[in-house]
Amino acid sequence: MSRIKRFVLALLVVCLVVFQAHAGSQQTSSTLASTIITNARYILNEPSAKLWADAELLVWVNQGTVDIVGRTHCLVTIESVSLVANTYEYTLTGNYIGILDVVYKDASTPVVRKGLIRSRPGELGNVTSVGEPVYWYESSDKLGVFPVLSSVTSEAVDVHFVAYPAAVGAAEAVKVPAAYDIALIKYVAAMAFLKDGQFAKSGRLMAEYMEELERYRFDYNMQPAQIEE
Repeated sequence: MSRIKRFVLALLVVCLVVFQAHAGSQQTSSTLASTIITNARYILNEPSAKLWADAELLVWVNQGTVDIVGRTHCLVTIESVSLVANTYEYTLTGNYIGILDVVYKDASTPVVRKGLIRSRPGELGNVTSVGEPVYWYESSDKLGVFPVLSSVTSEAVDVHFVAYPAAVGAAEAVKVPAAYDIALIKYVAAMAFLKDGQFAKSGRLMAEYMEELERYRFDYNMQPAQIEE
């Protein structure tokens, strides 16, 4: 079997892996990006920059960070949005990958919270108003909430979204929890081998990268048998 065929098969295995949301700590790692690069060089058997420059490997550190966050939802941020009378759509200020949940907060004391149901813009006007929002949707970087309120006092929604991690420099700590350091190292090394045309090595490391994410999910996510009624 050719190297390219082996690489394609490895990628197919990777694509079949499905992840659920992260359930561990969201405390980001104290590991510097330069340390991730150094450890990736151990795998590449290149302690000093010859084939791959540090700046190039740093690009893959940041690229891998976004990939990990997007797959595992390990960085979740909550943004509170004050509702406006007769207004359907709102712009979020935070930079995000995707919205997970939206929780409505009424104006009572104490505040009553209610999770909204995900919907789509096509349902607008087809839902009977019950005096408060019931549904939410995401469209063109806008958050939609409906039915709308005809008047408001302090009503708001808490938007839980997967935050888009900011790029870091070599001397800065990476933006993923420490448990994902090993996965990030393997991602960087896999991308380096891919650029060099070493498809078998790249495919193997990428598969190990995905397995590392999957292992962490199984270790830290509650299984159905563990959930108490």
